[in-house]
Amino acid sequence: MDKFDYLDEKLDDLRKKHLIRALSCVKHSGNGFVSFNNCDSDKILFCSNDYLNIASDKRVIDAVCDAVARYGYGTGSSRLICGTHKLHRDVEEAFAALLGYEAALLVNSGWAANEAVIRTLPVKGDIVLMDKLDHASIIDAVKSSEAKFRTYRRDDLSRLEKYLSDDSFKRKYIVTESVFSMDGDRADLQELVELKNAYGAILIVDEAHAFGCFGPNGAGLTEEFGLSGQIDIMVTPLGKAAGACGAIIAAQKNVIDYLINKARPFIYTTAPPPVNCAAILAGLEIIKTEPDRRKKLAENADYLRGKLIQEGFDTGNSSTHIIPVIIGDADKTVRVSKSLLEAGYFASAIRPPTVPNESSRLRISVQCNHTTEQIDGLVKALKASL
Repeated sequence: MDKFDYLDEKLDDLRKKHLIRALSCVKHSGNGFVSFNNCDSDKILFCSNDYLNIASDKRVIDAVCDAVARYGYGTGSSRLICGTHKLHRDVEEAFAALLGYEAALLVNSGWAANEAVIRTLPVKGDIVLMDKLDHASIIDAVKSSEAKFRTYRRDDLSRLEKYLSDDSFKRKYIVTESVFSMDGDRADLQELVELKNAYGAILIVDEAHAFGCFGPNGAGLTEEFGLSGQIDIMVTPLGKAAGACGAIIAAQKNVIDYLINKARPFIYTTAPPPVNCAAILAGLEIIKTEPDRRKKLAENADYLRGKLIQEGFDTGNSSTHIIPVIIGDADKTVRVSKSLLEAGYFASAIRPPTVPNESSRLRISVQCNHTTEQIDGLVKALKASL
């Protein structure tokens, strides 16, 4: 008897519910297009997080080629042994200055960053209050912490304030995304700052889908709202608009020093390659010096959202470059996604558990290089697929 026979039943159950997932192998992607091993032609890409088309920018490619020639690829060690490179420090200093913090720490991913902060800082006797629809990396990190946790809804902060006013907890942490990855709406950072100040809480903000896309310098929604320096801990993943990978944790110096000494996701893993730091620095320079990319991204998003609403599609509360087309039924969502692919547009079907039951959707993400003709074509193909 196969020891893993029981998994076949679980996989069959996922298939019956139209929730089974498989990997699509990409041959090439960049500048708003993608090609697959099983497709003859390029598809127009509408589900990438490369919002500013930086990942394939020639300046990033040149920086990477130069860095790999100078430094090789792997670091061969964790940061605390012999893996910390000058380029790691350059990245950390650049982000501390941009985001307005005393110090910053580069870690391997956004997941690792949230785990490092939330598993390490809140302890028994504390409470962590997270948005009900926070990213899985936040949810799993909160659940693994020794602190208690509760959820709140961003459209009604009365439950959040209820727990903030409870004096039985030693410390209170609020954790939120700034732009929500599946809904494309925004946290009310101004109100969260006011609440954390009123009750002496610690506010942690994940800017994964806002960094590069908002603010005069691209520093994120915090900068856009004029709240720089008022967030206690900033998590800035770099695999989206920055066109690289890894993540930055920014805070006052003693917080970063403590994480260096106690955060297991930082301590017990090989350091990011110097070549990735070169990509980050090149991408960061583009973000800071080319605000027209942000302007064009916002224009494209507004145009697509308006067209979708005009045609009667449900885009939820989206107000950013992430625009869900909420269909509801998982099977129907998969069929619509396949129909779009046949028409030349790639937009993945997002189903539970990534989103709540009966809220399956196409998570359409706009890029600054998308043209009006491409956006119009997508809307036309969507209408034809339903």
